[in-house]
Amino acid sequence: MVDPTSDLGEDVDESTAPECTICGEKIVQSPTHRIVTTIEDGLVAYRHFCSDECRDEWHDDD
Repeated sequence: MVDPTSDLGEDVDESTAPECTICGEKIVQSPTHRIVTTIEDGLVAYRHFCSDECRDEWHDDD
């Protein structure tokens, strides 16, 4: 997986791109890409979202 703190630039291809937590879409060079960072059981967890709508859907489930 790509380092979630780095820019998703031209060097990211679909095979290594993160997937949206909600819809599973591969996120490649997307200006709407969002990352939510949480702490779970003392470990950092990253959730990737392809859009604000998917992020909001995940947030509404909390």
